[in-house]
Amino acid sequence: MKKSKNILNMIPIKNERILWETKNGLVTLIILRNRPFDKFMHKIFKTPLKTTIELDEIGSFVWNECDGTKTINDIAENLEEKFGKRVQPVLERLLTYIRTLINNSFIILK
Repeated sequence: MKKSKNILNMIPIKNERILWETKNGLVTLIILRNRPFDKFMHKIFKTPLKTTIELDEIGSFVWNECDGTKTINDIAENLEEKFGKRVQPVLERLLTYIRTLINNSFIILK
């Protein structure tokens, strides 16, 4: 019998290829487009070699919580403690956001 994993016990880990900076408590993700294909596309279509994504207050908090030690459940509890009703329903919203981060290869789960 295969043992199923509880997603709430999984630990989000940031992708090492994603850089970020924090200014006034808000995180900006920096995605460098420096693979050979990216450079080719830049040369032909003038696509940017760097993309930035500015996170809001809640997104920045979650990004900082993804430190490789906290589980999704830990992050949910910390979110609720810091933001209260603003993040309700906390698990539903957090799991949607985590799924978005995974789909964009910004984090992985272990």
